[in-house]
Amino acid sequence: MATIRDVARRAGVSPATVSRVVNGLPGYTDATRQRVERALDELRYEPDTLARGLKTRQSVVIGVLTPVVSDALTSEILRGVEAAAQNSGHTVMLGRSGPHAVLAPGYLRTFRTYRAAGVLLISVEITPEMRQTLGPGTPFVAVAIRDGRAFPSVAIDDEKAAYDGTRYLLGMGHRRIGCMGGDITSTLVNTPRLRGYTRAMREMGLTPVIAHGNSLYDSAPGALDELLAQDPALTAVFAFSDEMAVATINELQQRGRSVPEDVSVLGFDNTRTAVHVNPALTTVAQPLELMGRLAVERILTPGGPSVRVLAHRILERDSVASVPAAGQRAFA
Repeated sequence: MATIRDVARRAGVSPATVSRVVNGLPGYTDATRQRVERALDELRYEPDTLARGLKTRQSVVIGVLTPVVSDALTSEILRGVEAAAQNSGHTVMLGRSGPHAVLAPGYLRTFRTYRAAGVLLISVEITPEMRQTLGPGTPFVAVAIRDGRAFPSVAIDDEKAAYDGTRYLLGMGHRRIGCMGGDITSTLVNTPRLRGYTRAMREMGLTPVIAHGNSLYDSAPGALDELLAQDPALTAVFAFSDEMAVATINELQQRGRSVPEDVSVLGFDNTRTAVHVNPALTTVAQPLELMGRLAVERILTPGGPSVRVLAHRILERDSVASVPAAGQRAFA
């Protein structure tokens, strides 16, 4: 990897002059600047922004902590995070908290070591221990998760979103609706969604049918078995993530059931996986990329609103069909 000294030798100037050009400081002629920029391009020089931040004590890192790095929801949010970070001249440092956040303390200490401008916690519950590890001087924002202690957050109203999703299925004539929940220990995301689903069902005098996955693809077949064991005649499944919804469609088709003719499937999130399945997935859409951008803005402009509750919507595609209304109570 090329250094400033390498660039200086190629351009025939001092390392200090290269540093001034790289950092946009004055003190050189246009001809000198052009020679330095040509040398930078030829040597493919990239400044070490992390080392520069440590030396100048200017925060150039935004830390991101998420339970699973590779899941579809995190990927969508990261698109917004990375775009906003690059626009502001920051570098994103990504860490995985792992099951029950066992890896979180190590990553939080690393973020603090690099004097991160702030930390984004994607679907990670904030504990007092985590806050203590991060230290009082580092701001943080929860993304896609709302905390009752009014910590800074960017998310939707999960209870209302699940309620609206269930009402949508009821409005399509479904009465035997199974709910495929996410991580049962997630009290800040899964629990309010369950409340929304249950409330909508009970308002219609219907019995909730609930099984749990972990929001990831591989957990759906087992959860589907649990749902069908409770009610083999289900006409709809409401999965609390697109990954589980897509897995449910594939599993139903492998079992000889047609979607949506036999069983309708509703997802949650509106990730890219929703359009990579046949039939394309109808889902409760979260503005995931916008969440990422707004979370970075909140870190870099701390005077903004502490809690942002964004709008969700039902995005109709092809995985939900109506049920004949004959013999069923009208939806109110």
